[in-house]
Amino acid sequence: MNKSVIVPSHESYFLEQGYFFALGFKEGWMVGRVKQKTWATLQPWALGPVAALGNLAAWDEIQDANSRHYLEPYNPDIIYHTFFGVTPTQAQIKLQYPVRTDIGSMLSIARTLTDGVGIIDGYKSPFWGPYSEATELFTVKDQYPAFNIYNPTNDAIVNAMLNFDQRQYTYEIIKDRNLIKDILVGTRRVKKYTMGTLPLQMDTPGWLVDRINKLDSGLLKYSNDVMAGVL
Repeated sequence: MNKSVIVPSHESYFLEQGYFFALGFKEGWMVGRVKQKTWATLQPWALGPVAALGNLAAWDEIQDANSRHYLEPYNPDIIYHTFFGVTPTQAQIKLQYPVRTDIGSMLSIARTLTDGVGIIDGYKSPFWGPYSEATELFTVKDQYPAFNIYNPTNDAIVNAMLNFDQRQYTYEIIKDRNLIKDILVGTRRVKKYTMGTLPLQMDTPGWLVDRINKLDSGLLKYSNDVMAGVL
């Protein structure tokens, strides 16, 4: 008997106003609440032609003619939440986030573009969706991803493309320690996201450290202690 599998839309992973979220940096967790939300798209983004059994000569940081990164918030008061799809189906996307940090690998060794490790292809995340949860990205000011592509076929790809769907959030940082603990390890509904990869988590941007420290200089360490079960 044939069975159908219902794949949830990536849109169900976007946050609503009032939702809690926690972004995990090396120094600790930034816990916040969404205030306002809006949408944005980038469709399509052309990575360009790729030779048979070849890859891009350089990593693509998804930026305009003035070197502004589409996936990096221009304003520290905004967080971007993005998913993406791939075409053609066989194209294998490799992702770095932050730049020069490979994510999605099962091995803690340097990857190559042709090793089949940490790939997202159009089978996993189709160009028109539904997009795989593996493509999920939270980005803050001063941090952005980079993309490369491997063509595993014996035919050239005329134009590999990505399709980005994004929500942009304004937010407030939570400073109440009891609430932070309840959010991180309690029963409250919260979206947790590790920034970067393990064990090479992303450093907390300096501007964000300053914002958190103005509220409570011990919050980042406190959040790590909570997650470690120390408190």
